[in-house]
Amino acid sequence: MSLTKPTWQRRLVAGAAAGAALLTSAACSAATQPTGANSAAAGPVRDGGTLVVAQTSDADPGSFLKTSFGNLLSEYQVFETLTMTSAKTGLPTGVLAKSWKLAPDAKSIDITLRDDVTFHSGRRLTADDVIFTLRKVQDPATGAANQPIAAQIRSMTADGDHQLTLSFSKPTPNVFDLFDTMPIVNPATYTDYAAGKVVDGTGRFAWKSWTPGGKVELTKYAKYRDAKDTHLDKIEINVINDPTAIVSAIRSGRIQYGVGMPALDARSLSKQPGYALVTSGGSAIPLALDVTKAPFDDKTVRQAIQYAIDRDRIVSQVEGGQAQATDLPWRTSTVGYDETQAKQYTYQPAKAKEMLARAGVKNASFEVVTLNTPEATGIFQIVKNNLAAVGLNAKAVLLSATEYDERIAKRDMGTPAVLMMNSNALSAASQVVSRPEFVASDNLLKFRSPQYTQLVAKVTGATTTDAQKAAVHDYNEYFLDQAFALPLITRPTMTVRSQSVGGIKATRSGFLDLGQAWLSK
Repeated sequence: MSLTKPTWQRRLVAGAAAGAALLTSAACSAATQPTGANSAAAGPVRDGGTLVVAQTSDADPGSFLKTSFGNLLSEYQVFETLTMTSAKTGLPTGVLAKSWKLAPDAKSIDITLRDDVTFHSGRRLTADDVIFTLRKVQDPATGAANQPIAAQIRSMTADGDHQLTLSFSKPTPNVFDLFDTMPIVNPATYTDYAAGKVVDGTGRFAWKSWTPGGKVELTKYAKYRDAKDTHLDKIEINVINDPTAIVSAIRSGRIQYGVGMPALDARSLSKQPGYALVTSGGSAIPLALDVTKAPFDDKTVRQAIQYAIDRDRIVSQVEGGQAQATDLPWRTSTVGYDETQAKQYTYQPAKAKEMLARAGVKNASFEVVTLNTPEATGIFQIVKNNLAAVGLNAKAVLLSATEYDERIAKRDMGTPAVLMMNSNALSAASQVVSRPEFVASDNLLKFRSPQYTQLVAKVTGATTTDAQKAAVHDYNEYFLDQAFALPLITRPTMTVRSQSVGGIKATRSGFLDLGQAWLSK
């Protein structure tokens, strides 16, 4: 395997953007289409051929332990995780982990690994490789989005090549969110991996080459444990920076699957004969407000803005109806999601004006950081117009994904308001310790209170479904009242495939599993 250039660029996952980020189908499960992909049924399974796909961001070959949009189409082809959680049942299924036993108090877990796994470089997978990966994820310098969960691991012990035990400093029932989002790396090649020179995983496809800004080539790993169920010979991932150009590429037949096109274009193309919409993962898009900066240091102002924004208009005009207006940051399937709480702030501009007048705020001007993408700028324009209607003047500060990511990492956005894009695929327990606007200490919005810290601890420590529901309900109540982050919409990731492609699977975070995909013709 080789890379034509050893350097790499960090990219943002819309939704790590949190999101993290996360996964849904086991590597050994039958090939199926994600939700929404059946309007143009693929032909019968056929072996051979090269699947040609496209995405808008360049690959990030030294960044698979992070959450990177550039690795959306390669990560789960080249690497594997311990588990993946089923979107249907909510239960983890084994990938590299053969079995496990989580203690009743969720303070330890025993794991048995498969004994038939090899890295593409030839080494057999062992428990020491898992421990090595966990320690890298624990290290803040690695920049892994799931680091707060890994940080709860107090001890790691290997018992032979395929057994290990993890002990936690406190109950950690969300440990499978970590397992689902942590590709296992090879210690023997990690130095070159971290430098972006070698990509050595255990997945169905090996990393053959990368042309920065051009394409990634993956080839079938012939020694995979059930390689007979890998149908494609190759996967070619092209980088097409212009989202509208991806639409043209798939229409012309130059590519067979496109990721990153605008939601309205994806929806429109999928309705045409020969194409299908593939929905996967999910993102939450909030407007985040720095509570130390006027006028957002006044809770009444923050609540007024909640009433000022027409979320339904964002859903229809920007997302083509493929989104949900909500006041909560979670997807509807999240344990503790409450429909009544999700509709607490309805569109009431007159009420917003009255609240702003009561707070003594008139004609306030402020800047809002937003990603320079069609979706983000489209949402901002609606928010800007809504705020102008109640006497607030918002100006966009457009950032590239790299600039946005760097400011998030530094916890310094440079403006009092941020239009964010985060994954909302994790459990609430994982999101409140990983999303930068939610963490109890050092959060992006400078919001801190003893009560909030206690509520976060309650969410992360709940070990039963009833306890989780109660904890999330209490968290929601306080979160809605304080209004430091204002959820606007949640939406799935929308991609489009041609009719010739079958077997695409999706992870909970929106990453794509093409490992058992096929071309029918």
